[in-house]
Amino acid sequence: DVDLGDGPLRGVLAICDGELRAKGYVGNPKVNIAPKPNGKIDVGAGVGSGQLYVVRTKQLPGEEYPSVYNSITELQSGEVAEDVNFWLADSEQKQGALAAGVFVGGEGVEGANDGSCVTAAAGWHVHLLPFADAGAVEQLEKNLAAIADLSPTKMVQQGWKPRDMLNALLDGMDPEFFDSRVPQLADCCSDERAWRTLALLPKDEVRQILDDNEKVEIRCEFCTTKRVIEPDAIRERLEL
Repeated sequence: DVDLGDGPLRGVLAICDGELRAKGYVGNPKVNIAPKPNGKIDVGAGVGSGQLYVVRTKQLPGEEYPSVYNSITELQSGEVAEDVNFWLADSEQKQGALAAGVFVGGEGVEGANDGSCVTAAAGWHVHLLPFADAGAVEQLEKNLAAIADLSPTKMVQQGWKPRDMLNALLDGMDPEFFDSRVPQLADCCSDERAWRTLALLPKDEVRQILDDNEKVEIRCEFCTTKRVIEPDAIRERLEL
C-alpha cells in the first residue's frame, strides 16, 4: 500500500504478505506534529490530502504466475483506519468495519530516550460475506455499538487479547477460531540487496557517484541500516 499524501510525512509505504510479514516507512520520519485537542497524534495532518494506491499480487488456480491488481482511492482524512475502510468499501465492495490505533505516551518507560514510546498498538477488521443474512447483520451492528467507546488501544491497555476482541465483535454469532499467528518484521535489507541495487543503476551513473564520493553509503529506508562500500570494491564487483 502506498499513501501519497501532501502532508509533511511525504507519503507512507507499507508492504505485507499472507505470512504476516510486514515492513514500512514514511518519506520524512523527522516530523513533529502538534497533537489534537484530545491529546491524540494528528496522523491526518501528517499524511495530508492525496490518494491511496494499493497493489496486490494473487495467484489464482490455473495461473502459472501471480496476477497483479491495482486500485486507487482518494484519501478521506489521512487517518489510516478511515482511509483503509473507505478503500475496502469503494474499491473492494466489502461492507464492514475497521478500527486501528497506536498509543504513544510511555513516559518513564525503559528504552524511551525521548520521554515517550509506543505502549499499545492494535486493530481489528470485520466484514460481511455475500451470504450473510439479516440476523447476522443486526447482531454485528449491535456488537459494534457495544464497543463503540473502546478503541483498540484501550482494549490492549485493559488487558484484552486478540481473541477477546473477536469475541466482542462476534458475540452471539458462534465464531470459529483458527490457530493464532504472530506478525513479524519482514526482511528489508542485506549486503546482497545493496549490491543488486548498485547493479541496477546505469554504469555511467555509478561512475559519477564514485568520482564524487570517497565512500559510497547505502541506507535502507525501512530499518535505516547504513552500509558503506569502498569505491574500489564497487569498481571490481561491477567491472567498471
